Amino acid sequence: MLGAYAVRVARRGRPAMPRLGASPGSALLPRPVVEAFYWSFHAPARALVRLGVSPDALTYLSLGLSLACAPLLAAGRFRSGAALLIASAVLDALDGMVAREGGTASRAGAVLDSCLDRLSDAAPLIGLAVFYRAHPAALVIPLVAMVASSLVSYARAKADAYQISLPDGLMRRHERVAYLVAALVFGPAVPTTRLTGALPFPITIACLALVAGVGLAAGLRLVQRTRAALAAADATALREPRTTARSDGEHPRLLRGGKATSAPL
Repeated sequence: MLGAYAVRVARRGRPAMPRLGASPGSALLPRPVVEAFYWSFHAPARALVRLGVSPDALTYLSLGLSLACAPLLAAGRFRSGAALLIASAVLDALDGMVAREGGTASRAGAVLDSCLDRLSDAAPLIGLAVFYRAHPAALVIPLVAMVASSLVSYARAKADAYQISLPDGLMRRHERVAYLVAALVFGPAVPTTRLTGALPFPITIACLALVAGVGLAAGLRLVQRTRAALAAADATALREPRTTARSDGEHPRLLRGGKATSAPL
């Protein structure tokens, strides 16, 4: 996939991907990797449009696969859970593409996708929390990762609602999914270590700790940036003089602080 995308860029340049923003990658997940995966989904999306597949059907199927991976992870079947999680992520990427390719994109569909994504984010982490229930310190990590995931997504949603442009930053959803899949695939390679004692799959917990820590910091940073932008906008609005006028021909008089009175001059 990466090789095919590299050939495409070398021959025809980078394709336009406005949905990814100006810098879709991050320090931990390079831009070419994100773009290559996104680019590779366009052909399947067009095929699904020709087959008449509904974007909402893909959204619901994506959620179903994510929910199905939770009991597998709770039972310690990490790689099977990872396979379902990968399939869920692919369908989640395709639903929006199918909607845009088929001309059926809507705000209603975007709301459905965003809400169900939060359930899809939580399901595998809940399954991991159940798996680590006998280890209280490890149990906390997937729960913190779940909170951090929601914080990043909610902070971005609030910024979008106030029309505030935020940098791409760390731990967006595709990045969280990539690290979680890596944790589930490579974690079973090291069942235990002397350092961690009886704790199973310490590599998995280490990757989850990365998602939790970096995600929490990224979410708080987004909240700080959003509040700063809103505070600056409010301060600018307060400095601008506001006037009111009456229909009887009276002229407004500006008061201190930009307020106005309709008393005659």
